[in-house]
Amino acid sequence: MIRYYQRMVRPLDEPIPDFPLPDGLELRPVTPDQYRAIWDASNDAFRDHWGFSPRPDEYFDWWQSEPIFNPSLWQVAWDVATNEIAGQVQTVIDAHENETFQRRRGYTETISVRRPYRRRGLARALIVESLRTLKTHGMTESALHVDSENITGATRVYTDCGFRVEATRLAYRKPLATSG
Repeated sequence: MIRYYQRMVRPLDEPIPDFPLPDGLELRPVTPDQYRAIWDASNDAFRDHWGFSPRPDEYFDWWQSEPIFNPSLWQVAWDVATNEIAGQVQTVIDAHENETFQRRRGYTETISVRRPYRRRGLARALIVESLRTLKTHGMTESALHVDSENITGATRVYTDCGFRVEATRLAYRKPLATSG
């Protein structure tokens, strides 16, 4: 075994904590001309994660054509002084999945904060905005997936926001023998 991954879920009928956006940052509605910058900022933020490889440009077009692609649900924080993306949560509602499983679950995913903006409470602030957005859209719970050994302490952040582990899966590594 090499890694633990967890699916965490949070009911939306519980009080949502108040984690304010750090000073100097603001949330802005997402517009199509920002999609590439959001994509690039996500790649930049995830570069520290175990097993990371940048998502290829071919995936960029596919990402925008996914049925769950809905930037109006996202929370993207911008640095007011530099006009750079500081962090983001790409909130998702998968109507087909909800219909299949007879539930009202949204996802708080692609939670990412770029290096210069970490350890200031930004992830918590973005997550609670995502939870409020999901609740406004009639969802009863939010879920996310996390590498439990993430170096940024993501599991603790998610727990602070009310998420609880629903399922754990393991990743294994097996060396392959090379032929002589």
